[in-house]
Amino acid sequence: MTGDDSRTDFAARVAHEIPALLRFAIRLTGQTAAAEEVVQEALYRAARSRSAFRGDASHRTWLLRIVIHAFRDSLTAARREANLAVSPELVDLRQPPPDRATLEVELRERIATHVSSLPPRQREVLTLAVYEELPLPEIAELLGISVANVHVNLHHARSRLKHLLADYLAEK
Repeated sequence: MTGDDSRTDFAARVAHEIPALLRFAIRLTGQTAAAEEVVQEALYRAARSRSAFRGDASHRTWLLRIVIHAFRDSLTAARREANLAVSPELVDLRQPPPDRATLEVELRERIATHVSSLPPRQREVLTLAVYEELPLPEIAELLGISVANVHVNLHHARSRLKHLLADYLAEK
């Protein structure tokens, strides 16, 4: 296979994963624009280091790892504080109840907001486990942590979300 063929093959594999990478980054960042920047940086890094891909993991896992690193690098102290300061509007209980579809949309938005406010490691573990449906050992390998650490972070993330959504869920 010539260099051009391998570049074409690499580009095709990466292009196939872009929608999944963007969804993943949106869940990590909580913002489409920030997610697009993270994915753009990740794609740049992947292209730069494509020769370093050893095949130990799937292309998808390798690319998710690069997205995670790009996401972590994008977090500054100011962004962390801004993410923690996000507070969704409270539902005005004096208003007539919205229909079920509206409630479901609102709940999804609240969950997304609260997932975005989780500490980065908890956010990564939760997103990989729940949204990407990766097995816990693969998450551990991807993040470079133990399976026990994945369990702990997942537990903390779920507990925190349960606490943050308690008032909303109790209303129903």
